[in-house]
Parts: sequence; C-alpha cells; structure tokens
Amino acid sequence: MYDVNKYELSELGYTVIDDFLPIDVAKKIQDLFFTQNSWELIHQIKENHYEHVFKTQSPYLPKSNEIYSAKFRRSFTLEQNEDLKRIYDEFFVPILREVSPFELNEFDIRCHKSENGDYFRTHIDGYAGSINLIYYVNEKWVWDWGGILNIADDNDFDFNKQILPKFNRVTLLNNKVFKSPHFVSSVEEFAQHHRYSIVSFNK
Repeated sequence: MYDVNKYELSELGYTVIDDFLPIDVAKKIQDLFFTQNSWELIHQIKENHYEHVFKTQSPYLPKSNEIYSAKFRRSFTLEQNEDLKRIYDEFFVPILREVSPFELNEFDIRCHKSENGDYFRTHIDGYAGSINLIYYVNEKWVWDWGGILNIADDNDFDFNKQILPKFNRVTLLNNKVFKSPHFVSSVEEFAQHHRYSIVSFNK
C-alpha cells in the first residue's frame, strides 16, 4: 500500500490515504476536537505574497496584484493535549517516515476548525515544510458543504484535483519537489457541522 503512495508523492506531488487510523483511534480524535472549546480566530492578510512566495505561472490562479487571505480557527490548547500528541507520535510519524521520498526529522501538529465562511486562498507551503499532512476529523461531510481541498498544477493550467474532507482520510503534499498551489473553498452557511482537521508541516 505505502509503496504506491510513495510513488504518487514522488511522481504526482500528492497522495490520499483512506482509513488511515484504527477506527477507535479516529473516533478518539473526533471526540477531542468536538469537546474542545478553546479556538482562536486566525485571519491572515498578506498583501504581497502573490508577487513572490505564492507566485505561479497559471492564468487561472491569483496574480501579483491580489491579496492572500485565510480565515480559520486554531486550538493551541488541543495541540498540547497529551492523548493527541501520543496518537500523532504513534501513528502519524511512522507512516510519514515510511511514505516520504526523503528523510523527515521534524514534525508538528496543528488543530484547525473552519466555521461558516472560513477559507484558505491559493497558497504554496514549500517554505513551511517538505511534506504537508492534512487529516480529516469529521465523521460526516458532503461535497456542497464546502471546505474542499483543491490542488492545482503550476504547469498544467487546467488541472484541479478536488479532495473531500472524508472521515479518517489523510492527504499528503510533496512540497520539496512540487509547488502544488492549493486552496480550501469556504465552508457554506448550510453546512451542518464545522470542519475539523489536523494539519502538519514536516521537514
């Protein structure tokens, strides 16, 4: 299984792994997120990032005169939870090391919540880490609730891979070899739940 994913990371720049954790562990993570009340609003506005850090060649992605922005919630309290850190060290780190095309020595964990209207504009994470990991926490999610990860291609301008935030699914991005511009569509007002995820940048 992981040989295929390692190949995809090397050749495509991304891979998706479903049923990532044992179901009891996945439900434990969901319980930790759903019972957490300490969330800090993060509203990023970066005026010049499309001139250099997030610059792409695609005519269908933001150009230099646009402003990068993102709005989401982050729980610094949950990130320090001992149960969550133990799960990350026991399950996430070994698989990251197994599927990565190159050696990883630094790992982090970030706990995100997206409410109605929250989003991430197009960005590139090569500055933050070699391998991105996004783990989806919600047991129920449907396409038109929004919060969909979209992966573009800086060479194939018509390419756009959409990934549903499906329960117990992981998406990995290879930032060391591929630019992989990506964005997350806004969560719609009729979504029945907030969107929860674990995000990590690993070096």
